[in-house]
Amino acid sequence: MAFARPLSLTLTLLAALPAAAQTCDKSYAFQATVSGSAGTLICDWNSKSFLDAVSNISLSNINYTATSAATATARFNDVAMTLSYAANSKTLSYSFPQLGISGTFTGATRDESEDLLENYLKKEGVIGKVMNYQARNSATSPIAGPGGLVPLTIAADFGNSFNNSPTAVSGPASSGAAGNNLLSAALQYGQFRLSGVNDGIRTTTLPLSYTIRNDIDPRRQLSFSLPITLLELGSTKTVQTGLGIAYRLPMNDRWTITPAGRASVVASVDRATASFLYSGSLSSNYVIPMKGFDLVLGNMIGYYSTGKVSVGDYSASPGLRYVATRNGIMISQPVTLGRKLTAEYSLIDTRYIGSEKPLIDNFQELGITLGTSKSALDARSAFRGGITLTRGPNLRGATANIGFWF
Repeated sequence: MAFARPLSLTLTLLAALPAAAQTCDKSYAFQATVSGSAGTLICDWNSKSFLDAVSNISLSNINYTATSAATATARFNDVAMTLSYAANSKTLSYSFPQLGISGTFTGATRDESEDLLENYLKKEGVIGKVMNYQARNSATSPIAGPGGLVPLTIAADFGNSFNNSPTAVSGPASSGAAGNNLLSAALQYGQFRLSGVNDGIRTTTLPLSYTIRNDIDPRRQLSFSLPITLLELGSTKTVQTGLGIAYRLPMNDRWTITPAGRASVVASVDRATASFLYSGSLSSNYVIPMKGFDLVLGNMIGYYSTGKVSVGDYSASPGLRYVATRNGIMISQPVTLGRKLTAEYSLIDTRYIGSEKPLIDNFQELGITLGTSKSALDARSAFRGGITLTRGPNLRGATANIGFWF
C-alpha cells in the first residue's frame, strides 16, 4: 500500500520545518541549529523526548553552549513550534505559528528559562489549545483519533441498543418472563493503520457492564457500563475509562429507544494528554422479522464535550464539542454448528456533523459475530465472539472481540 504524507502534518508545519524534520512522522520533533549547522532530528511519540531536548539542546546539536545563538524547529503534540536564543542571552523565545501564540521566558539562567517554558506547556492553558488543534488536524490524537476516547465512546453508546448488549433483538413481553439481572464482561483487541504513519495504533479494551431487568417487562433495562481501554502507539501508553448509564425502553414489540449518558476520562503522560469527556446520546433500534432471519436497524445521535482534568503535571481543557451520528444495519440468523447459535452480520457508519470535526470525520465498520442468543426474555447466560473491519479516510483497522453475559 502506498502511503501519503503523515496526516498529522499540515502544509504550514511542512513549511516551518527544515527538510530533515519533514521525515518525522511522529507527534514530537526537535532539531536545533547552531552557527548555521543543523543538528540531529529527535523524533518520537513520547513527550519526554521533546522535553529532554528542550532542557538539553546539545542532545540535538553538540555545538550548542550556554552562550550560543540557537534556533530550533519543533513539533509538540503535532503542532509546529519554534524556539530561539540570541547569543549571550538568557531569554528563550517561543512561537506556535499555527495557534498564533508567541512569547518569551527570561530566567536567571537558560536552565530556568527552559523550566518556565516546560511549566507553560503543561499547565498554563496552551496545552488545551494544542490538544484542540491536534484533535482537528492529526489522526493520532488520543482524544479524537482511531482508538481514541471520542470514537470509542460513540461506539459504546451505540452498542447499548444495537450490537453489544443482550437485547439486540427484541421480542414481546410475556407473563413469567425471566427478569434476572445480567453482568457482562468482554475483551476487545484492535489494530489501526494510518497512511503515512509507520507505527500502528493498538487498543485493548475490557468492557464491563451490569444490567437491571424489569421484573414485569424484562425488555425495560437499566444498564451501567465501565469500559477500560489501553491505547498504545509506539512505546507510549494512554489509558481511558468512563462510567455510563443507559435505559432501554421498548416502544412496541419491534422498536426500542435508549437514552444514555456518560462521563469519561483520557490520560497519558507519554502523549501529554489529559481530558474529561461528557456525553449524551439517543439511540433507536428497530427489528423487522423476516423469513429465516431478523433485520435490525439502528440509529443514534450523540453530543460529546470535553472538560478540564489534571493528570500528573498536566492540566488542560481542550474545548472540543462534537455531534456524531452512528447508523447501522444488521442481519441476525440462527445457525447450527454442533449446537444452536446465532450469527450476526453488521454494517455500521459513523460520522461527525456540524462545524467541529476531527480529521477522520467518518468511518465504516463491517462486522460478524457468532454466539448464543441475546434475547431480552432469556434468563440464561450468553456469549458472543467476532471480528470487525474498519475503513475510513487514510484509515484501516480490525478489532477482535469476545463477550459473556451471565
